Amino acid sequence: MAESHRGASAKRTAWTPAGGPRPSYRAAVPRTRLSTRLLAGLTVALTLAAAPVWSGVASAAPGTAAGYTWHDPRPYGRFGRPLALDQHNTAIQQLQAAGTTMSPAVRSAVQQIAKRPSANWIGGQSPAEAQDLVSRLMASAASQGGLAQLVMFNLPNRTCDRDDHFAVTTATSYRAWVRGFVRGLGKQRAIVVVEPDAVAMASCLPAAQQRERYALVKYAVNQVRAQGSWAYIDIGHSNWLSVKTAVNRLKASGISRASGFSLNVSNFRPNAELLKYGTAITAKVHRNFVIDTSRNGKAPTNSQWCNPMNRGLGHAPTPRTGVKHLDAYLWIKNPGGSDGACNGGPEPGHWYQQYALMLVRNARLK
Repeated sequence: MAESHRGASAKRTAWTPAGGPRPSYRAAVPRTRLSTRLLAGLTVALTLAAAPVWSGVASAAPGTAAGYTWHDPRPYGRFGRPLALDQHNTAIQQLQAAGTTMSPAVRSAVQQIAKRPSANWIGGQSPAEAQDLVSRLMASAASQGGLAQLVMFNLPNRTCDRDDHFAVTTATSYRAWVRGFVRGLGKQRAIVVVEPDAVAMASCLPAAQQRERYALVKYAVNQVRAQGSWAYIDIGHSNWLSVKTAVNRLKASGISRASGFSLNVSNFRPNAELLKYGTAITAKVHRNFVIDTSRNGKAPTNSQWCNPMNRGLGHAPTPRTGVKHLDAYLWIKNPGGSDGACNGGPEPGHWYQQYALMLVRNARLK
């Protein structure tokens, strides 16, 4: 399968009004706003269950054979506890900002997004700022008795020939940022998605820079795993890289040390397709995976990525999947954030209420 850019736009960076950067990854808000999120909570050390023992991959198509359905006896799969709510997610921010101006019907719809866990994107900070932000997020998760979902999103030269507007510009500064991020985790454990798009789109770089990118991703994975958290290397989605290419790049990026890999971040591919693709990769790398279901409730009819119409919320986020080797359905992209100034949407990093309401209207949460 030929590689195609899936448009991983509108990622959620910390404390943006919504969404985050578009394919150029030019932040819609000043970097200082990416660095500050004040959350309250108690710092509690988490004791989580160990990962399930590798047991091979079912040979039949996903979801059809009795050997594929997986009923993990532990209440929350490999993680041992529920997902924590990001108490300042995009939808919650909008509810707070709009106040009483929303109609009851609109407010009820937005609450369908706000009440469900979603990931927090970390990028654009100094090492000390990253440490402080992650520490606050971990404290908030601990106060809920839940598990934070964090995204590392700070690699230099991410889009190859365009200005990333991120804090780090060199491999050395990136490694320092990673260490700050990991210090913020403290003694708690989190689900950490490592650098969406970075591995999948590495072919835009010269060979030497590709090798450096894989090495930096591997460094991030090693640091997160040494701390004790779960690290998932992002590898795009089922309509981007071939299984062979995905496997080769994951191996180059340290999948042997990672907890697994992530699929469909900020995209729209259907679960059945992703499960088949993820299972094929799993058979080669012997690692589990997670799926971003934030906007894949309706199967796409084309490869449009920028605020495409006729989409819906997908499976509600949960670590209780019932599917072998699928560790969690996650809302990694925050639903309701614009992908960019397209299809009626505002600039990336801003709330797109019409789109959010469409996602709720077309939701398939199970």
